[in-house]
Amino acid sequence: MTNEHSAVQPGSPPRPILDAFFLPRGLLGRLGGRLMARGLAQQREIADLLSNPGTDLCEIGCGPGVFGALLAEQHQQLRLHLIDPSPIMRSQAARRGQRWLSNGRLDISDGTADELPRPDASCDTVVAINNLVMWPDLSASLKEIKRVLRPRGHVVLSWHSATASSSTSRRLALSDDVTARLTDALRATFGDFQRHDLTESVAWEAHRKE
Repeated sequence: MTNEHSAVQPGSPPRPILDAFFLPRGLLGRLGGRLMARGLAQQREIADLLSNPGTDLCEIGCGPGVFGALLAEQHQQLRLHLIDPSPIMRSQAARRGQRWLSNGRLDISDGTADELPRPDASCDTVVAINNLVMWPDLSASLKEIKRVLRPRGHVVLSWHSATASSSTSRRLALSDDVTARLTDALRATFGDFQRHDLTESVAWEAHRKE
């Protein structure tokens, strides 16, 4: 059962926000996808952290597929496994990634952070951009991420920064207590981790040691 200690940010968002961004659906979901696709500066910052993403990367909450398309262009050897619970987001990601779907470098699946549709030790990298506060159980999600990572694989989680160019993003920056809960959970699951204070995002990077 979800409680205030298991979620990064407990509570349910207003219905319009839920339909546009948390679980995009209907017209608001389609509009939300278009707005998410504009966040290219954030996506590029995170892509720059992944100089060596390995051969298999899983993105949790892929949204309209902007980050996946960016990585597919940059890393020709990479197989991308995009996960999103929203049919609208999966459809937008499929349109954006059609050429990589066609050649087998990309697949898109229904799933959530705490129930990833990936085998054990099947990914070199797991990434989640701007959705960790939507996870109902942070601890369970981090354990699930660790399950699908290969030994020495790594996870990168990011969220809006207080220094972002967008005033909306700046207002969404995590509070100190939420950040503390996240860092405690990362330390409990992975041990050491790094925090990257970027311009548009704050990112946390951890590795599976064994």
